[in-house]
Amino acid sequence: MTRQYYAWAGGTPDDHAALARMSAAGPADMGPLLASFRGGVGARALGRSLALLALVCVGLGAMVAGLAPGGPSLALVVGAWCVAAAVYLPAMLVVHLAARRTRQDVHRHGLVVRGPGSRAEALPWESMDPGRIFIATSVRAMTRMPLALPRQQAVLPPGVVVNAWTDRPLGSLPVAEALSQGYRYQPAPTDSPFGWWQLGPSDPRAFLQAVEAAMVADGYPAAGLTPFVLARRVRAGDLRRAPELQRERALVDPVVGLPQG
Repeated sequence: MTRQYYAWAGGTPDDHAALARMSAAGPADMGPLLASFRGGVGARALGRSLALLALVCVGLGAMVAGLAPGGPSLALVVGAWCVAAAVYLPAMLVVHLAARRTRQDVHRHGLVVRGPGSRAEALPWESMDPGRIFIATSVRAMTRMPLALPRQQAVLPPGVVVNAWTDRPLGSLPVAEALSQGYRYQPAPTDSPFGWWQLGPSDPRAFLQAVEAAMVADGYPAAGLTPFVLARRVRAGDLRRAPELQRERALVDPVVGLPQG
């Protein structure tokens, strides 16, 4: 069975039925679990963190040695290193544990994602546009994306940025969600049920391969998704030069899709 990603067709009954279906979809509607991923601190991020720690230790040690009233002292330098490590390493542990609390489950009909301290949310394949998926390679690129806090689920780069269904519009608060339910059923052309999700699987390649396989098995045109996304490694400068990369997908925007051929 061949399926298509959702695209606005002018406000037909099928349009509104699809919006209502995606709005009502929950984790239990995504079908059997095919693969599960958790966030984590990647090897590159860990290496940079340890390099920064080493730089701080060297600088702090040199400063302590230079300011010591009795001249350089190995004990003072080692003590300064221990203080720096005692502050920095627990902070890194907190970051790692926060990343591990994020989860991305690949199901037959969509993703079920969960951020640190947030509820599980369903992202149906139908609501995604594979042509809008890319990888944010730096913290600056990650923080430039227009994201509501519950959709920021990557703790450290790289972040896999996905455009999909959301019931939390940009800037909304959970307490206000009940007041914004209606827009999902009778949306105006300027409203959008789609939003950016920044996911932080520790192995982006394996995650994308699982997503591609699940989409294809469910009938969606997603062949070639993995190499396409892995080639779209975006920095903050790229977002500055090409702001359309981060523009919110409007309800009436067409599906970009994957390159053909």
